[in-house]
Amino acid sequence: MKRSDAKNKRMQVMLENSATYSDVEFQVGPEGESFFGLKAIYARASEVFSKMFFETSFREQQETTPRVVVKIEDIMPAAFRIMHRWVYDMDVTLSWDTIFGVLDAARKYMVEDLELTCRRWIALEARAATGAVGLFCAAAAGQWIPWSEALRARVQSFGAAALAASPEAVGQLPADALMSLLSSEDLSVEKEEEIFDAVQAWAAAASERGKEPAAAWQRIAEADVIHFHLLEQRFFAEKVVLLGRLTQEQSLSVFVSKAMGNCRARPSSLMARLQLILRDCSYEDATSIIDNIIELRHEDTYPRTLAHCLVQKALADYEHCSEWVNMWTELWGGLRAAGLRDECVRATVDYCQNLFEEEPSPENLVGVWICPHDTLGLVRVLCNLNDSRKLAVLPLMKVLEALVRKAEESAPQGGTTCDPAAAARELATHLEKIRTRSGHLMALQSLPNLQQRLEDSAETGSS
Repeated sequence: MKRSDAKNKRMQVMLENSATYSDVEFQVGPEGESFFGLKAIYARASEVFSKMFFETSFREQQETTPRVVVKIEDIMPAAFRIMHRWVYDMDVTLSWDTIFGVLDAARKYMVEDLELTCRRWIALEARAATGAVGLFCAAAAGQWIPWSEALRARVQSFGAAALAASPEAVGQLPADALMSLLSSEDLSVEKEEEIFDAVQAWAAAASERGKEPAAAWQRIAEADVIHFHLLEQRFFAEKVVLLGRLTQEQSLSVFVSKAMGNCRARPSSLMARLQLILRDCSYEDATSIIDNIIELRHEDTYPRTLAHCLVQKALADYEHCSEWVNMWTELWGGLRAAGLRDECVRATVDYCQNLFEEEPSPENLVGVWICPHDTLGLVRVLCNLNDSRKLAVLPLMKVLEALVRKAEESAPQGGTTCDPAAAARELATHLEKIRTRSGHLMALQSLPNLQQRLEDSAETGSS
């Protein structure tokens, strides 16, 4: 048996018999559920616990009782249970329902490796439509408002179809959160039936939220969340009229609007329409959507919005960044006749550089500097832009310096969510090839120093 296995087994025995091997009792949540532990093990995991147990605040209680009692009312037992296992070096299982409570607990008590694990899990989970929707709905239902807002744009990019495909997650959304999301002009909507299916899932789960399904439908009808006149006629008759989702007067009004052609389109932003075009397109078929993208060129903010959507699509498919950048080159060529080529190229390059230059908010859960795939993907995008002569070497060196600095800062703490070292190594390899091919470029003079710093940070992290 390996030593690590033996240690794990010993820790498991201590955890399973924590009531016996304990000198601290945590009374957690409104009901004060008890968790028993050892102060020394908790102190090892967190500076907060170390100060709590071994500095002045608890000294008097420790002298009068063999087991210290700590009341924690603002963390739920399910979240604390996971942190408890983590502190004892046990494997933990994260889920949409518990992740934000665990992240909150890890932040409050400065269990830094657990916070890092939670953030990385969220960032990777949110790359898929199902994960993004599940996380957003769990955050909104748990009233983790800053974190639900941090995920909102990602859900909007996946669109109403992703909501309709996740009925269990959508069912737990508070009414205001659902209606705000479905009413957003930035939500990608291909057809109104997607909105209806999402609402139907939410209304069907009303009893689980302590509400009546009929009252849920009534609230939706009054809020004009579903544009019933945009539903296909047979669908409207079978799913709405026959099931009594609307009053007779409301249903008649919809039929009249359809008959007279008074069916205004659902408001949709340029970003939502571009994301809808890109959403289900694979890199193999990327050139097939160019004409559809060019058709929207007369819209306000077209270059900047297009840059955002193109780059985010490439990051989502980071393993095929080169194919997406090749598609961009063809797209930009098609925009030359409209006089937009140079502006769109400049907007895309600026957007990529800004992603690396902007420090994310502490509440951010996705994106560059958070998700390792996004960080690596953006490096690959920049390298491909350099290969196609849309980006010079000097900006790449600035990005490498930022990545190395981030790797150095995070190495003593055991890393960071975005894994800057992996992205830096790939970018350094690209720049080394340029140096080998082009000789002594002034912009590359500091490359050896940055490469050495990157190696040094890796040794620091492994020691």
